[in-house]
Amino acid sequence: MARDIHDTLAQGFTGVIMQLEAAEKAIEHHRPKQADEHLRWAGGLARKSLSEARRSVHALRPQALKKENFWDALKDMIKSITVGTALHPSFKIQGKISPLPPVWQENLLHIGQEALANTIKYAHAHKFGTRLMSDPKKLRLEFSDDGDGFKPQDQHDGRGLAGMRERVEQMGGELKIASSRSQGTKITVALPINRESML
Repeated sequence: MARDIHDTLAQGFTGVIMQLEAAEKAIEHHRPKQADEHLRWAGGLARKSLSEARRSVHALRPQALKKENFWDALKDMIKSITVGTALHPSFKIQGKISPLPPVWQENLLHIGQEALANTIKYAHAHKFGTRLMSDPKKLRLEFSDDGDGFKPQDQHDGRGLAGMRERVEQMGGELKIASSRSQGTKITVALPINRESML
């Protein structure tokens, strides 16, 4: 439960902080209209996070997944956090995506939230790419940025990597992290698609 609360709430508040910082910069540069926009976006994200906080008391399934499919929920989450900021998201989907088990959808959404939060907090990136690929045997979800990068072997749980690994292991998949200084980071989730895994 602690991991789910962290993933759903902490990432939402990261987005609020990002928008407030953007508003502060707009005020410094005497751009009141931009500042107002960032404050509105911050308010919207704060309201969503409050809604998630209330929802987490009743159930741990992300509210976004109750309204739409995983891919649309993931895109909406990333867009809502990055809108109007210097971080530009992109999305690609390849292959036919079969309906995913609810636990997979939840885990993948949380992994995406964590990857985005890490990029925002640590990477100083300009681009954040999300790519979903599927074939009859496997599903791959990639998150990449063009930021500072880091040495994965030097990191402990400061970037939420342990939580990501737990989620991927729970789904019987594999997590790969490729990163190096000044070369950006790519996080890849590879999941097997078979009758057992899709139940």
